[in-house]
Amino acid sequence: MSTRAKSAGWMVYAGAASVALLLAGAAGISRAAEPCGDGCDGIDWTFGASTSFNYDFNSPDGASLNTSTYSNLEQDESFNIDLVQLGVTGERGHVGFGAKLDFGDLTAFAGDSEDGDVALQEAYVTYDADGVGGMLGRFGTPIGFEVLEPWGNAQASRSWAWIAQPVNHDGLTLNGSADVVDVMIGIVNNFTVNDPLANDVDDEKGVIGSIGAGVSEALNLYFAGIYTEEADTVEIGAINAIVSGDIDVVERNLRYAIEAYWRHDDPDGGEELDLWSVVGYVGADVSGPFAFDLRIEYADDEGIVLGDDSDVWSFTPTLSVDLVEGVDFRFEYRFDKAGEDIFLDDSDPDDSLHSITGQLVWTPEL
Repeated sequence: MSTRAKSAGWMVYAGAASVALLLAGAAGISRAAEPCGDGCDGIDWTFGASTSFNYDFNSPDGASLNTSTYSNLEQDESFNIDLVQLGVTGERGHVGFGAKLDFGDLTAFAGDSEDGDVALQEAYVTYDADGVGGMLGRFGTPIGFEVLEPWGNAQASRSWAWIAQPVNHDGLTLNGSADVVDVMIGIVNNFTVNDPLANDVDDEKGVIGSIGAGVSEALNLYFAGIYTEEADTVEIGAINAIVSGDIDVVERNLRYAIEAYWRHDDPDGGEELDLWSVVGYVGADVSGPFAFDLRIEYADDEGIVLGDDSDVWSFTPTLSVDLVEGVDFRFEYRFDKAGEDIFLDDSDPDDSLHSITGQLVWTPEL
């Protein structure tokens, strides 16, 4: 590695440490500056870490679409640090804030790192005026059922729908709630954060929105969408609908969700592309520390993610065990079957893929 590259790397790590120290210092200053009364709810720190090992039975010889099925979305047959994340949230009266700092393989998908090692995934300020509020800064996307954080998902790998969805946004949102209904609308820079390139390369803005209704524990309804233009060359629109809930079945709590996702890309002077996906999620605590989750997906893509006009079925059962409080181990098998030869088997194109993953997730209380 060159001296310049090493210097740049140390600057990134130093910058990350400075951000963490700044947040800690700000927390101390704000607490010391004025006493915590009824209007001060304090500050909460969060920590999460995930490490995994993935084995792809296809054993691809080079770069391929196979990596999109891995837990770290990067490499198989290696010990991986999927994600290490330090988060902070706080409130003082009607004003709140939050931030997430990422390290590890999945960091690149936060869109804030040239080398993919350190990224500011979120950093925002909120205002809540009793049912009506807003958010300014960098925040998580309203699109999708799954998230970047491994501990936020039941599976070690992610759906094809997630691969085609944004992760976070820079922008401003306004939100309101009435009874069981929550509504949000906002403006954002891009389809997803892409800071290594520029905060907003074309000065165009996108529109996002969502509406949700918590009818009961057994039924939650959610609808979200985004429309934006990327680099003045590609118009992107996406719509997401989710039905989810918890149901008591034979004295066990059954978790379920059904997600439908559609995305449309319209490049200038090029062919319009569509992707749509339907994903079913179901899970339950089996016995003692054991839990079982299953994800089944059908996706049809004209080239946005799969790189070819193809469809794909994905079947992913996952067994989890709580080793101790805050530490889970997952064992996952995944099978994908496509309509075209979109995967690699050794060096040959293939239409199917088999893989297994072991993943350890740690989310201690701080």
